[in-house]
Amino acid sequence: MAVIPEGAYHMHAAMRKAYELEREGLEFYIGSAIKSRNALIKKALFSLAQDEIRHMMKIDEISLSLDTSGKWPGEETGLKGSDIEIAIKEFFVKTGREVLNESKDNADLIKTAMEFERKSFELYDDLGTKAQSNSEKIFYEELKKQEEMHFDALENIYYYLTKTGDWLSRDESNVWNWMNS
Repeated sequence: MAVIPEGAYHMHAAMRKAYELEREGLEFYIGSAIKSRNALIKKALFSLAQDEIRHMMKIDEISLSLDTSGKWPGEETGLKGSDIEIAIKEFFVKTGREVLNESKDNADLIKTAMEFERKSFELYDDLGTKAQSNSEKIFYEELKKQEEMHFDALENIYYYLTKTGDWLSRDESNVWNWMNS
């Protein structure tokens, strides 16, 4: 068994927490996308699943570095997420409204997905404040940003599907107005 150098234990435990949360999200997104009969929900959840896999791969890569050298990799994390809004917008434009509006009864899946993203955001916010190096802090901040984008995407999709007036009361910078045109 490898000895974890002093100072690396915190990071290693944090990475395990992050990996586990990403894995839970991945399982939920794939399972829910398969269950859903709504094309927009499927697209959103499969897109999120892809990002969760990217996050897990990066966490695994960093964990390997921690296990072998006891050090956090350099400043550049190389973590690049997809722009989920662009992917959803392209899908939205290509897909007819009647298809997008079919089987809206799965909107509760989006609410649950929002909860996963909120938990992830809170975890990365917490881990970022406890980071022991600038590289670690940058990594958690990037993950936190991506989780926030995921949450905003899900919230826009939820409001589109449920047609609630809450959408209009949100911060305008987070509202996807193109969904209303």
